[in-house]
Amino acid sequence: MHRAGLSLLFAAGKRPSANDIDRLLSSSDMDGAAAHISHRPDAGEGWVELLATGLTFDLIGLSPADPAPMPSVDHRFGVSQDLQVSELEAITLVPGPHISSQIAMMPVVRAMAGLAASIALPLAVEGVCWHAAQSWMGPQYFSRAILNWLSGGAFPALGLTAIEELDDASVASVGLAHFTGQEIQLEPRDGEAPADTVKLAVRLIDYMVRNGRIDAPRELEGPDGERLLAEPTQSRQQVWVWRDT
Repeated sequence: MHRAGLSLLFAAGKRPSANDIDRLLSSSDMDGAAAHISHRPDAGEGWVELLATGLTFDLIGLSPADPAPMPSVDHRFGVSQDLQVSELEAITLVPGPHISSQIAMMPVVRAMAGLAASIALPLAVEGVCWHAAQSWMGPQYFSRAILNWLSGGAFPALGLTAIEELDDASVASVGLAHFTGQEIQLEPRDGEAPADTVKLAVRLIDYMVRNGRIDAPRELEGPDGERLLAEPTQSRQQVWVWRDT
């Protein structure tokens, strides 16, 4: 059982049991987050169903059962390069079967990410992996970014998506298509520092998550008031963005 969602990574032998999850959800450590176990099969099956904000999610790979399959990881945010995925074990949080087809819908994403952010720190996880972007985030980084987003802040583009620098110095999103059906590729300004190109890409990802896909050429305004041109490719699966100079 492994559907798209997110994984919480633990040191070997440190994965929680269903009892641990039940105690946590009933404790003050949840800081007001409303979630509870809505279905609990035999402990040997290693999973429970959680109800949060009216939606159900399955938490898979609990002790004493085998861990959940280890997700692929290509991008790290707030995680030491010395810490290796191969040394860890995963439990995985995914939408329940009746909403699994709605994994990209924002209410589902927000509820699932918020639930994970609430339990990650009390469970002392080593990291959180977001499957769609193959990203691995440190628990403090993840929880801070998600709770800020849920409070009205920017979408956590460096985490729920990722950004890769290409050979031609342009940058491209990874995992944005999970939310909008499209990735973006941004051409840098001549002489621009790569960090500044990435910063603009983060803003563009936030814009697309808030406003949806781009199916026709569009003018956008950059953070400094510069004019940006955004144009989808013929397949509509990617959006090219460049400055209008």
